[in-house]
Amino acid sequence: MIRSISVSILLIALLFLVPGCKSPPSDRMITSDGQAVSGRLESISGRNVVFESSNVTVNRDEARIFLRDNAGTYRGRVSYIDGVLSIVTDTGEITLPIGDVQTIIWSPTNSETSIRIDVPAVDGWVGTGMHLTDDDILSLTATGNVTMETGNCGPSGIELFATATALMPGATNGQLIMKVGDSEPVAAGSDWTGTSPGSGELLLAVNIPDRESTSGCGGIYYVTLLKTAGAVSGNSVIYLAKR
Repeated sequence: MIRSISVSILLIALLFLVPGCKSPPSDRMITSDGQAVSGRLESISGRNVVFESSNVTVNRDEARIFLRDNAGTYRGRVSYIDGVLSIVTDTGEITLPIGDVQTIIWSPTNSETSIRIDVPAVDGWVGTGMHLTDDDILSLTATGNVTMETGNCGPSGIELFATATALMPGATNGQLIMKVGDSEPVAAGSDWTGTSPGSGELLLAVNIPDRESTSGCGGIYYVTLLKTAGAVSGNSVIYLAKR
């Protein structure tokens, strides 16, 4: 009986130790003609994109690359092999581990829109004039300082301080927040990159208490926005699984 139990425990342990038991990440691509391809990305060379089960040819040379963890964006010619992505930009070559990359979009420069806008702390929701769809990819960076009743801060807000009556109660006081159309507000902070959380005009605000008196609040955030059209006709997009 004891021997039988020991063998069972050994077999269970081996299941966790045997290489290959964990499924590899599955990447997803939408081609310029709307076809969906999934599987593990193997390589990118010129316009040729190779997955484990299929090859795809993109119709553009340059791509927009969005990084994970709100680490920014690049534009240039891309290649990929053995876990390393290379981006040739106007200023030189950049190499990154593929795990740092969130999205690659082969798109023309005229499908991108970049604007800069000021967001005063006391103005509530500020319209940007930038309209987004559910497929658009947005990259946001913000600088500046604001004064709150609880102290001074940058776009990330005052750590550990939140107000139930703020424009977005779940975000910290003074944090830069955003919403698209009628979507729920999103905490943006000093850097934010991702697929648009909704469809409509992009609105920005400083997360201060939602009341008539703004006494004790002041300052401005300076925000740069970059919108890139996503999986629309003429663009090819790879959504990379987290590694």
